Order: sequence, then C-alpha cells, then structure tokens
Amino acid sequence: MRFSDLSQGTKTADCGISDFQECRPAEKSVGPFKIWELTDHRGWVHEYHWKRPTEDLNPVGFYTVKDLIVTRPGSTILSTHLIYDCATGQDNQRTIPPEEDYFSQSSKNKIIIEEPVIVADGISFEIWGHWLIDYLPRFGVVKAVKGEHFADLKILLPHSSPEWIYRFLALACGVNRDTIIGYNPGSDIVLCREAILPSYCYTGEFSFHSFVRDFYNSLKPNIGTEKKSRKILVSRADFSHGNRPFPNRAAFESMAAERGYEIIHPEKLSLEEQIEIFSDAAAVIGEHGSGMHSTLFSGPDTVVGCLGFWNAVQLNIGFLMGHQNVYVTKGCAWPTPEKNEFLIGCSEEDLQAFLQKIDALIP
Repeated sequence: MRFSDLSQGTKTADCGISDFQECRPAEKSVGPFKIWELTDHRGWVHEYHWKRPTEDLNPVGFYTVKDLIVTRPGSTILSTHLIYDCATGQDNQRTIPPEEDYFSQSSKNKIIIEEPVIVADGISFEIWGHWLIDYLPRFGVVKAVKGEHFADLKILLPHSSPEWIYRFLALACGVNRDTIIGYNPGSDIVLCREAILPSYCYTGEFSFHSFVRDFYNSLKPNIGTEKKSRKILVSRADFSHGNRPFPNRAAFESMAAERGYEIIHPEKLSLEEQIEIFSDAAAVIGEHGSGMHSTLFSGPDTVVGCLGFWNAVQLNIGFLMGHQNVYVTKGCAWPTPEKNEFLIGCSEEDLQAFLQKIDALIP
C-alpha cells in the first residue's frame, strides 16, 4: 500500500485522480507577530514566538476522484493508494486495517454512490473545533468553485454526526439535509464512483490560507464601525472532569465577572449566537482549548487571551485574523508519560495580572 499526499495541489498518483481544480493560488503566510506571555522565569515578555507559521502556503481547491473507497471519516482509499491531505490525514490512514483495503473483498455492508459526492470530514469529526479548523472550510472551497451547482452535489457523513454539523453546513454553505448521504463507520464500506476531495485550507502545522479568513468573514453579521467594548470569557467549567485541572477556575471567572466579562458556554449557544458574540467582542479570554477557536469570527485587534498553553492553532488564528495574542504559561505544566494532564496552575495574583494586561490592550 502506497501513500499519496494531495496537499501540494499536484497529482501524485495516476489511478483515477483528476487535475487539481484550483480555488485560490498558493501564497505567503501572514505573520508572525509578537505576542504577550506571562512566563515562569521572565515575567511578562512581548516577543516573537519560536513557533513560526509556514512561509509558503499550498493552494486550495479540490480533486475529482474515481472509485474512492471510504470506511470511516478520514479514510480515503483509491486502488492501491491511501490518499491523504496534511499530516493528520497520513496518521489516520496508517491505522486502517488491511482487510479494509479492497471493496470487493470486504465483508462489510456495501454502499455504492453513483452521483458526485463530497468527502470532506475526517478524524474527530464530532468535535466543534475540528469543523471550524479542518472541515467546514473544505466545503466552502467546493462551493466557491462550483457556485450554483454546489447544491446538486451529495455529501457523505456518518449517521452519528451531531445535529449541529447539519446546522453548520446549512448556515455556512446552504446545504440541504436531503443532499447528505449517511453511513455507519465500522460496519459499512462506501464506494464513491465520483468523489470530490477538497484540500485542507492550511499548510504544515495550521498555517492558514487567506481563504479561511475570507470564508469566516462572510458569515459574520454586518456590525457597525463603532468601537467594540464587549468582553467575553469562554468557560470550561462544564468540562472540569477532563484532563485539564484548573484549581482557580472559580476564582478566575469571579474576577473576570467583576471586570465586566460575560461568561459564556459555547456548547449552550446556537451557531448564530456564537458568531454574533465573537464577532462583536473587543476581548476574548479563556482556558487553552478548542472553544477559543471561535475567535475566527473575531475581528482585527481583538485581544485574545489564553490560560495554560500556547498552541499552533490559536497562534495562527491570531496571525490570520490580526488579533493581539496574550498567554499565561506561568505555573502551568504539560502532560508527562506518568500523568496525562494539562495543569493550569495560575495563582490568583497572576490571574489578576492577566486580566489587567488584557484590559490595557483593548483598543
């Protein structure tokens, strides 16, 4: 079995893959810009982070693929090739059991789709942050190229897809529920006679193409030019059972509320409400996590503050959207082989310093 990387916008396997249908050309990345960070040993620093965006970004577009086999989200098999786009795609493909390689030999329930169908989800498809970063822009790419003919295309998704995925596709791309074909990963094997396989919209470790910025800006409401003053805290209080202990969470949220921050739980809001709140924010703060990725809807100069850790996704969202990034890593610890925890050990004094820094940076 051979692996073919389709992320460069070039054809690497002569086995039913079309030429690349380009939506937007290759370009240079945005950033890096300096970020603020409260560190363990140097206090507050304002400097370039050592993790820089990939300078040369791949084009975005899609391939048309004949006789593509799908066994689960992110598993795309073509003849004797496992085809993928970006590193996470290859990692996923390497876990495919050998017996899933060939449609005709499979003992699974067989589904054959004769109409053109978009295959654009992947690993962790049920997680909101992955749809924001990985998957929704891929559907946007196909729509941008296909125009009014996008409505004629089918879309392949697992039957177990959360309801918000269907709402998100309808809101962002006008997808009608009737165009979605469902299957059961694990028990079904799907043969797509003509699959549309869109590229991811980032290169390397989440260096985003400008298509992502334009795509999400198109979903934002028309907000006036008046100065923004809304301050948002993205709470993870409902996920306190996870592997990210934060002993001073209650104290942090109380301090923020006293300073006029609205405490929100994104999972309890509609998609429209989330877009409106984040696009109207002057500052967004919260613990490290995918809930902060909704700052893709926040405009330039928004102050975005994360407790616990920097990560490549949030850094590059900040570069792409023109945010002011602030991090507190003081008192925090990464997971170890012995203990799989992201400890957010910020003291109350450091949390106060963080809030003061955020408020001082608001334009």
